Amino acid sequence: MAEEIRSVYQFDFVHDGQKVFRELLSAMANPGQIRKIGEQAGKFKGDYASLLALGCTLLDNEEKMYVEKNPRLSSELHNLTLCREADLDQADYVFLSSEMNYGSMEQILKNVKHGTYADPQESATIFLLCSETEGEEEMTLRGPGVDGEKKVRVYPYIRKVIRLRNDLEIEYPLGVDLVFVDGSGNLIGIPRLVKID
Repeated sequence: MAEEIRSVYQFDFVHDGQKVFRELLSAMANPGQIRKIGEQAGKFKGDYASLLALGCTLLDNEEKMYVEKNPRLSSELHNLTLCREADLDQADYVFLSSEMNYGSMEQILKNVKHGTYADPQESATIFLLCSETEGEEEMTLRGPGVDGEKKVRVYPYIRKVIRLRNDLEIEYPLGVDLVFVDGSGNLIGIPRLVKID
């Protein structure tokens, strides 16, 4: 037990949190670019270390989170950040600790907060843990943060989830921000207004 407590608190909420936040901002400002939070995520134990590092960076008692079918992750995030759990359609941050079937993923994308016309930034951010981020599936990104268009190669599941989001045809400027992260701490950000071909 003492070893477990010691390992959790190796993550410095100020210094490590700032590093994770900078990498996340860079990922969102440069869609499709892989950023790394492995060093900071490595300060947690278990399968969800990358999600815990992101959660400890962004969550506090003012935010609302939703964790899909993972009571252990939900409990850890709450214990570390005091963040309250909310229904999917009210959550600011959504944590998905595994690759879901496409039907379930589509339902989550439909039912999360998409923002309002007055405040489009009030949309949810989904953090999805994937087995990998890089892969052989090529996709072309267009939109804010992309100079013209950008081709990247990603894990096939990532391309499919972005396509599912785009197929919902959520009216501009509303949408959902997506952040894909793997167990090694590699992350890719796809802001709500970025589209793929």
